[in-house]
Amino acid sequence: MHFVNKLRWLWQALLPSPCLWCSLPVQQHHALLCTECKKALPQLPYQLCHYNLLWLPAVSAGLPVAHFDSLLSLGWYQLPYQHWIRRWKFHDDRFAAALLQQEFAGLLLRYQQTGLSLPEAIVYVPMSAKKERKRGFNQAKILAEGAARQLQIPLLHVLKRSKETASQVGLNRQQRQQNLTGAFQLLTTESLPAHLALIDDVVTTGTTANQLAVLLKRHGVSQLSLWTLAVTPHADHSSA
Repeated sequence: MHFVNKLRWLWQALLPSPCLWCSLPVQQHHALLCTECKKALPQLPYQLCHYNLLWLPAVSAGLPVAHFDSLLSLGWYQLPYQHWIRRWKFHDDRFAAALLQQEFAGLLLRYQQTGLSLPEAIVYVPMSAKKERKRGFNQAKILAEGAARQLQIPLLHVLKRSKETASQVGLNRQQRQQNLTGAFQLLTTESLPAHLALIDDVVTTGTTANQLAVLLKRHGVSQLSLWTLAVTPHADHSSA
């Protein structure tokens, strides 16, 4: 897989590549999407919610209990983001990874340009050591590293997954809560900054973020922003 990715990167550098959505050639040499697909990417109505998706009924209905205070996401966990996220996580697709990181950086830039307050530091959802070794990377950590560089704020490596848990895929809210009970620990005894951003790839029921929010707020955090690539729409507001 790594060899194939290297060949694709070489091809990308030498010749126009196909758009990652429509597969037609891109107009710009190093672009990953053609101009039309870039324009057609699904957008969330940030002008209506002042860059906090928790204010949207379609989001809040699926997150009835949120111990975090605000939510930023690129889009719904539907096509095309769903496809690219899966390609990155489960197939180590470097093109999908690069595209998602570019789009995430663009969202953070737009947020920064609004003049809203930035967090004092960034943390990310940790993986178990075993799972990270098997996958080879933690996508939340990679996103957090890019966000910290872009916004020029500290990245704190203070969260640890203290036990191996079953996959959350396919579990309901109660099962997810039981699965994650006691799964995380804090690696510092010092007081944390008052405003943190927590980064993950997808928020579905909010169980993971809530577990970490409770833990972080016991140690000095008063405002927690959750930043993700995608948010799963509530069934009543989704055609999926």
